[in-house]
Amino acid sequence: MSKKSNKQRPRPGQAAKQSGGNRTFYMVLAGIAVLGAGALLFAGGDSEAQSPATPFSVAELTADADANAGVAIGPEDAAVTILEFSDFQCPHCRNFNGLTGRLLRQNYTGPGGTVRWIAYDFPLNTFPNSLPAALAGRCAEAQGQFWRMHDLLFARQDEWGRDQTPKDKFLRYADETGLDRGEFDDCLVERRHLKQIVASRKYGDQLGVTGTPALFLNGQRMGAGSYQAIEGLIQEALAASSAPEPAAAE
Repeated sequence: MSKKSNKQRPRPGQAAKQSGGNRTFYMVLAGIAVLGAGALLFAGGDSEAQSPATPFSVAELTADADANAGVAIGPEDAAVTILEFSDFQCPHCRNFNGLTGRLLRQNYTGPGGTVRWIAYDFPLNTFPNSLPAALAGRCAEAQGQFWRMHDLLFARQDEWGRDQTPKDKFLRYADETGLDRGEFDDCLVERRHLKQIVASRKYGDQLGVTGTPALFLNGQRMGAGSYQAIEGLIQEALAASSAPEPAAAE
């Protein structure tokens, strides 16, 4: 699991205090606001791509923790809800999503599924391309293709993760997923969904997330273990949800 420093964990029921790693992350965001996110996130290419399409201020980074900032798949009335906080450039997240996460979503969130899976961005300051990749995922989601881009970003992590200018690769992935390239490009340059990413990250902070991938099943923290281990927990939760209510004492 990829980790960031955190000197103390929050007490149950309280928002997580901002650790040194958290402060570094938000200072990076503030730097983006001051210097121009286009230059920092998507350096290289023509001058238009290097500068934001609209003015950007630190105030725009203000976002409260928001449980609705994730991207969901699966029925809204599912008996089991899994929250996943991940970073597209985190190797452990890639390994988890390359097999276990992908198969769980495939087997449990489709038509007639019993699990609702909600993906939250939790970009770590450890990885330089985390924010650009998170933006790419959100811009794909705006065109209804988050999960296809999600899988591509993890599958090609070695390709774009080492690139100082990953935008060209993200545009190629947009072509592969059938997105409107121009709309996707504009979305990246304008950082239209940065606020959602911040709200998602802050929600993870609030829940005490300190590394990725971090998973919660029906509100309970669980490890990003094997397919069999997580499936067992899902089955236990499903059995518990269908168990008859105990008779009231007379």
